[in-house]
Amino acid sequence: MHELSIAKGIMANLRPWLDEQPESLRVEEIVIKCGPFRAVVASALVAAWEVVRAENPKTAESRLTIDNTSIKIHCNDCGVDFDARRPIFKCRKCDSDNLAMSGGNELFIENIKTNSEE
Repeated sequence: MHELSIAKGIMANLRPWLDEQPESLRVEEIVIKCGPFRAVVASALVAAWEVVRAENPKTAESRLTIDNTSIKIHCNDCGVDFDARRPIFKCRKCDSDNLAMSGGNELFIENIKTNSEE
């Protein structure tokens, strides 16, 4: 289960920023952008975050939200563009396998919502 490692990585990335914030700050939500090539099980990452968030009082009550991205696919034969939630090896329009894929490998903190935001 690599989701626990990811949750620990999120905390490691947040820690320097959290240390600079006032003691009264509380993180309410962390939004993670995650692509399908990362093979993250969203429910497992959320559960892992519920363990890791206790390391810092500023994140102790926070929730993790996963914003799943898609893979951008372009058919080099017919020119059609489409999105997919998993790798596709044939064009949906012409059945060609001459495809170019981009995206789908994202894994980063997209947004942090705190109690200081209106």
